[in-house]
Amino acid sequence: MDHDGSEAARWFEALAVYAPAPAFIRDGQGRYLWVNAAYAHLYRMEPDAVVGRTVEEVDTPADAAVFSALDRAVLLSGRPVRHTLSFRDPDGMLRQVTGHRFVLDVGHGPRVGGIYVDVTDHARALEEKAAADEELHALRERSGLAVVTLDLKGRVQRVSCGAAQLLGSGRTTLEGSRAAEHLDGGFDIGAVRRSWADLVAGKASRYSGSVVCRTASGDSRVLRTDLAVVRRQGAPDRITAVLTPLSAEFTGSPCVSPVQLRVLTLMAGGQPNSVIASCLGLSRQALDYHLRRLRGVLNAASRPAMVARAYALGILDATAWPPRATGELSGG
Repeated sequence: MDHDGSEAARWFEALAVYAPAPAFIRDGQGRYLWVNAAYAHLYRMEPDAVVGRTVEEVDTPADAAVFSALDRAVLLSGRPVRHTLSFRDPDGMLRQVTGHRFVLDVGHGPRVGGIYVDVTDHARALEEKAAADEELHALRERSGLAVVTLDLKGRVQRVSCGAAQLLGSGRTTLEGSRAAEHLDGGFDIGAVRRSWADLVAGKASRYSGSVVCRTASGDSRVLRTDLAVVRRQGAPDRITAVLTPLSAEFTGSPCVSPVQLRVLTLMAGGQPNSVIASCLGLSRQALDYHLRRLRGVLNAASRPAMVARAYALGILDATAWPPRATGELSGG
């Protein structure tokens, strides 16, 4: 380009020629006098192929009209303008840039200079993040899903409305408390603690098991808990727990022996007493003893009532068939 009387233009060109930010200089008629490689790359061209052309020859008619209007506004005001622009590249892809357009006063008349940063990928990433955040918010707050977020020390950071309702407490009461404060033992609380240690150490990414939790009323409830690690820069940052009720609320913990648990499991599968006794190697008198004990423990007078009560209390897993004890849920 002609540099007569254009010290500013020479400095701008020297500075921007190797810059990764797209930069250009145009005259008052919209003709390109200079572009750097980054600007030409936006159009899949070399700089020499752009210089000498007008904006109407390089951009789509709609984009060219916008750019020419901005050039005229900057030339009339003489003041730099910072703005964000969208345009179509040769592949038809919508791109977005942000930067400054300004006047370069040279010997042959004022010129318009511009330097921009291509923020297409950044803008798209922000849109995708916003969509993901909205989906997560919908899952947490609108679906009724019981979700609890915990820090690596087991302290409750965030509770969804579904989780607060499940535990019968307000969110402000639960948030900031320690998860251990709400546990009332479990079918194998030791397995939960070992799995938690593996999650925190990054040795595992998820775990599924069952626990007994205390509710705000002072009763207990069996919950399936699905734990998953949330990582940050590759390292465990927090733990998300999805809670699923496996029982109604109950007072106290039914004391069912391992043999009685097997009796309940076989009974729930529809096996008659003779088959249950044979499978467990029990005499008829021994089986009658365990059935009497189960009627008392479960406060149920009949076989169907005992099975129903076992499911209601979370002793049997309502999500499994053939029937199995809730405590047999395996870690993942």
